Amino acid sequence: MKQESSLLTHFIHNSNIVGVCDFVSEKINSGIVIYEVLRVINGVPLFLTEHIERFYNSVGLLGYSTAISNSSLHLRIKTLIETNKLEYGNIRFQISYTDSGETQFYAWVTPYFYPTHEMYQNGASLTTFRALRVNPNIKVFNPGLREKVTNLISQSVNYEALLINNNDLITEGSRSNVFFVTENRIVTPSLCAVLPGITRLKAIEITKKVKIECKEGNISQSSLPLFDAAFITSTSAMILPLSSINDVPFNPRHPIIKIIIDAYNVMVKKNIETFSWSLISDNSNF
Repeated sequence: MKQESSLLTHFIHNSNIVGVCDFVSEKINSGIVIYEVLRVINGVPLFLTEHIERFYNSVGLLGYSTAISNSSLHLRIKTLIETNKLEYGNIRFQISYTDSGETQFYAWVTPYFYPTHEMYQNGASLTTFRALRVNPNIKVFNPGLREKVTNLISQSVNYEALLINNNDLITEGSRSNVFFVTENRIVTPSLCAVLPGITRLKAIEITKKVKIECKEGNISQSSLPLFDAAFITSTSAMILPLSSINDVPFNPRHPIIKIIIDAYNVMVKKNIETFSWSLISDNSNF
């Protein structure tokens, strides 16, 4: 697993471009934090429209509002990329709501964990962790859960941890969604129990285009040996085949997974080639 440190030279605080010497994570992550992490390839923020739509949806689902317009959010992300000369990496943008009613917006180049080439070829190993997200459909920062899972993964060779709820059902990864393959069909946990990941959405779109059956449903931890293959989806991992979950082995080279990966790579390439900052007008407010 490859970890890269980031921050580079500047971050965004509200409508200001600030040097990273003033970056204090404890201050930034105070209050209720709604956030997004997107991947930048060749200077292009991948699937930016979808990330921004989910960001606003999370704000609304929690009963909050924001005065930051769509065009302003585009402009802030564009400025962050250009100021840092970012060609390749991850960006996190977020809004925090404090008890006093103040709101703070931040965006910065965040550290990332990309799978190795070997993982894409031979599959990644995962472990499981018993945990329950209170609002799984909303991307809210949970530092307690993040720290526990990070510690668990750092003490092993696993790339990720799958969360298991009180009913022994697999919901999602700590930073990913999961899919299982049996014969010629795919099963994934129900949307009501997971974060609606952008890459998850794209993978499901692909299954419809290539006419592979993909169903949502309950998947118990005890049923893992019944599946032939599995893969996770996320901003950083993209489409990553699995070699095992705990001691249960999977075929990382299953032909269905290859179909999904190849189609996703085409989708990414098209998104990069056709991207523009068209929503930013001359009178957009930063």
